[in-house]
Amino acid sequence: MINAFLYAPQYRPNMSSMIRSAEFYGLKKIFIYDKNGLLSPPNNKTSKADMEHLARVWTAGAIHHIEVVKVEDPLVFLKNYQGRKIATLVDENARHLNDFQFMENDLILFGSEKEGLDKEAEEIMQHAVYLPSFGKTSCLNVAVTFGIVIHQALLSVNA
Repeated sequence: MINAFLYAPQYRPNMSSMIRSAEFYGLKKIFIYDKNGLLSPPNNKTSKADMEHLARVWTAGAIHHIEVVKVEDPLVFLKNYQGRKIATLVDENARHLNDFQFMENDLILFGSEKEGLDKEAEEIMQHAVYLPSFGKTSCLNVAVTFGIVIHQALLSVNA
């Protein structure tokens, strides 16, 4: 099964949408390097309400049906991952998404909204894919990109 890794998401609504999409597409788990503390907010009443809202509304309950695996050291995790590691990049030197053949046990990385992937993480990647823009906007929201890439990856594996 394809696996997804959210590398330092910065906005809880985007992270929630990606968790929801992952579960919708049948992924059993999603890996998250949570350097921004979106999964573990401060222990106060408002934060607890935010997390309940995350579970109930933002993920439409999907968070109860998918294993969320927190990754503490992303570089160690990536070096030890047994499948291929594929970055999603805003880089036309990467392979066009439609021209890439995904395989079982691939790990697809999605960088943070503002920073993308760290250079150290990019260096560990074995492949990179991108979605070309045909309009004036240079890139898509990471949660939208996530849905498109996971959909295409599953089509590719099951072809």
